[in-house]
Amino acid sequence: LGLDGSVKLTEFGLCSPIESEEGTLTAVVGSSHWMAPELVTRMPYSFKVDVWALGITTFEMLEGAPPY
Repeated sequence: LGLDGSVKLTEFGLCSPIESEEGTLTAVVGSSHWMAPELVTRMPYSFKVDVWALGITTFEMLEGAPPY
């Protein structure tokens, strides 16, 4: 997290471009601690799963452990 409030992400090896007209993907990648419910249930997903992962990461940075 930058001093100006910008968020810097890593682990781009797991990224995929969103190419569908709906803006959703269906491939499941990533670590289970940071997976959004859409990924766990294998539902189509969008950029919102990245917001979920950022929230989990922030929680873990503050608490020292994942929330579950």
